[in-house]
Amino acid sequence: MNVNTSTNVYSYVQDTSGNASKKTSSQPATGSSTTTAQSNSSAQSTISGLGLMMTRLYGNTNALPVVQTQLTTETQDMDAVNFLTLDDRNVLSDLYAQAKDQGTDLLYVDDLARDLGKYRKFGSVSGNYNTGNTYDVSGRKQTIDFTAKDSETASRILNSGNLSSSVLDPGFLKFELNSGYSFDHVANFDYLESVVNNSASKTTSNGLGRTPDFTTYVSQGQNNYVVNTASEVTFKTDEPDVISKDGVFYVTETGKKHGFRLEGNNVLQDEGLSISDIQSQTVTTLLDYYLNANESENVSTDKPTTLFDYLFSSNIDKKIQE
Repeated sequence: MNVNTSTNVYSYVQDTSGNASKKTSSQPATGSSTTTAQSNSSAQSTISGLGLMMTRLYGNTNALPVVQTQLTTETQDMDAVNFLTLDDRNVLSDLYAQAKDQGTDLLYVDDLARDLGKYRKFGSVSGNYNTGNTYDVSGRKQTIDFTAKDSETASRILNSGNLSSSVLDPGFLKFELNSGYSFDHVANFDYLESVVNNSASKTTSNGLGRTPDFTTYVSQGQNNYVVNTASEVTFKTDEPDVISKDGVFYVTETGKKHGFRLEGNNVLQDEGLSISDIQSQTVTTLLDYYLNANESENVSTDKPTTLFDYLFSSNIDKKIQE
């Protein structure tokens, strides 16, 4: 993107519909050549950052998409960066400009933008994996941690005292640095730490002055978290009456107590109904439930009518505890 700032000044504006675009106007005359040079330099940095942000996140250097504020059936398939607020986009523009000036690989800013977008899109409906309600198939409790390196960096950032003075939303930082919410993060925590500390006003804060080399991008990959599984089974479910393995039915001891028996490969109950008869009389899938509900004359209109509504209606008002 080639920008000549010698005679034009660009501004970033939003109309009443929420559409953002770049506007051009003539630069006012000034009696000081020094002031003019400084103004041009500042404008060049601003345009470079905005242009990079627009191109890399939206593939459009002329206009920004409207900010999405709600996760609905219409917006659920949109890219997460469409949910970035205007403040987010301004901050990212500055970070792109800074990265360009300092020789930082822009992919580090891209990754941070993606995580911030995911927070804006899904943060209000996300559940914490580490609340103690997650188990493996055997009933053993599971939790998730960051890698040792990421855990150390996350702890430094959270304890630095710089969150409130950072250019990044403190709510996002607490979400991003919590392994229960963002174990699958893509942002580099060392880069995130540099952003938090460099924008902090407290020059004596812990970690300030660390200058890692970000000129060469190193991907987080897929192994940036650790799953911890307890050795003890603490979640026990009732044994089913019948199990199927490789297409073959088996009657369990519980099933035998309930009157089920096996004849050939067909399971019968004392009443004489086969397993296929029982299955045909019950709703077997969530899709069947909704199809049958829609055909019923007694459908209550205040109940969720789509899978999306069912999954999100009870959680959409929940807020992340900050």
